[in-house]
Amino acid sequence: MKLSSDAQQRARSFVMQQGRPLEQALYQHHFEGGPAEAVLGELAHFQNDDGGFGHGLEPDLRLAGSSVIVTTVALQYLRVLGAGEDNFLVQGAIRYLMATYDSALEVWPIIPSTVDEAPHAPWWAYDDQLAERWHGFKANPRAEIVGYLFEYPNLSPASLRKDLGEAVAAYLETFAEKVETHDLLCYVRLVQTPALPEPLRSWLLLRLAPVVDRVVAREPSAWAQYGLKPLWVAGSPDSPFAGQLAGAIERNLDYEIEQQGADGAWAPSWTWFGQYDETWPQAEREWKGVLTIKTLLQLRSFGRFE
Repeated sequence: MKLSSDAQQRARSFVMQQGRPLEQALYQHHFEGGPAEAVLGELAHFQNDDGGFGHGLEPDLRLAGSSVIVTTVALQYLRVLGAGEDNFLVQGAIRYLMATYDSALEVWPIIPSTVDEAPHAPWWAYDDQLAERWHGFKANPRAEIVGYLFEYPNLSPASLRKDLGEAVAAYLETFAEKVETHDLLCYVRLVQTPALPEPLRSWLLLRLAPVVDRVVAREPSAWAQYGLKPLWVAGSPDSPFAGQLAGAIERNLDYEIEQQGADGAWAPSWTWFGQYDETWPQAEREWKGVLTIKTLLQLRSFGRFE
């Protein structure tokens, strides 16, 4: 199956009419030759004076103040845009991460205690089960952050990168059977770091292969209930896991083409389960913009545009 030209146009119309300015700039950059600087300019609106990011950049977390998880989301954008360590957004983000690092536990607290000051998804509640719910933060967000420290090496001490590289490897070695969806995605972003040294990358890839087999949902029946889609792990043909998931990726691509809504967008498969009812519609609309851009990029990278 391929996404028709008409379907592509409907997706564009949704993003340009209902998406945030950030997603509009992203669409223009990725599909119409728009400048990366325009995207960076929109991303800057989500950054705080402490260098961290907030303000609903991650639509499920509406806190204006900075959080580690939203700062990692910003770094995902910055990586795709090819921003270097001379970029002030990158510098601020790493500065914030260095300031929030818990050296005693060797982790980053995923959200601050102030999170309840703004609407958010129920899984972002700050409660006594927070650390347990996110496995002590040892994979999510730590593994992903380690990748950014290697990507921007002049913004953190080499000794810290070495120690944390060993720490995320040791955690995977010991607790691979406990790694779940979001933990795995953080490790995937880590191994996709171009500057990640060998043999650490090869070691991680070898041990992540069985985790991918265990965690990724390969059939459409699971994807509607927030099962981990193959395309979330291998979003382009050059992903290190694309070959391992080849058949499931083809089914996932067909599925995504069929899931485009009448409004031209792709919708989230989750809700806030009745919490903050007055805010969820806005968050859902923002997610539609985010997911539409993501899905279009995946479909195009696998040659699924008409």
